[in-house]
Amino acid sequence: MNRAWDARHKGEWYIEEQRFGGDVVAGGIATNDSDAIDRGLLILKWGFAQQKPDGAFDCPDKFHSTSFFVEAAAHALLLLEASEYSDRYSQTIADMKPKLHSAALWITDPRNEARGKKKNMPYTHRRYLVAAALGEVGVLTDDPSLVRASEAYARDGIALQSAAGYNPELGGWDSSYHAKGMAFAFRYFTIVADGELKQSFYKMMDKAMQWEASRVNDDGTINTQGNTRVGGKKTETSRSGKPKIVEFRQVYRSLYYWSVISADASYEKLAEKVASKTP
Repeated sequence: MNRAWDARHKGEWYIEEQRFGGDVVAGGIATNDSDAIDRGLLILKWGFAQQKPDGAFDCPDKFHSTSFFVEAAAHALLLLEASEYSDRYSQTIADMKPKLHSAALWITDPRNEARGKKKNMPYTHRRYLVAAALGEVGVLTDDPSLVRASEAYARDGIALQSAAGYNPELGGWDSSYHAKGMAFAFRYFTIVADGELKQSFYKMMDKAMQWEASRVNDDGTINTQGNTRVGGKKTETSRSGKPKIVEFRQVYRSLYYWSVISADASYEKLAEKVASKTP
């Protein structure tokens, strides 16, 4: 979508599509592949090249799309700083930090935030997305005001959790979006949360992952019965106009991440079972 827009500057583009550069950077670090890191950073740099002076990205669904990109870019830079490649990419990190900070401040601008919160209202996973985006930028740029702003989103997400453990999407459960939200929650827990909030987060995650595990069938497929957004009561369409499918990558990621945090190996085995069925 963004490639087509870049060629003609017509139609729609979404800054969130550039978030996958963060995964490429992470993969490059994990496999000691500097070419992959360079490729991931190139994807992020294209995104920042579209940024407006006020920190915004002039695309549809600005608030939500920007949240995705900011979280991914901040996470990638935090990983780079903590890696053996920190010196090699120090200038790139330094160049991107103020751009990320500007985008995070745009998110927290009361005018933008009010519209964003209204649109995000039915979706619990978006609380953890925005919390991770603001919190990770706060840690990366040493801005405690952004960390404080992130805490409000995190606490709101915790308060929305159902007694059964799922995090509501459109008034019910969704085994795909639940996992997606937890992937952001785990990053927030690991990098940003502290003190009492970290303890509350752990309790939420424990219940949430027990629920997600209950949605994994014996053969590793994901139970979508009753889902509000993907494969259940209805199936939404993606940005491309195609029906949404279960995000197996996020289900796997959330299960495996929780196995590390909780030291419960059963979740790792469950993650491997899901991976074996990933399309």
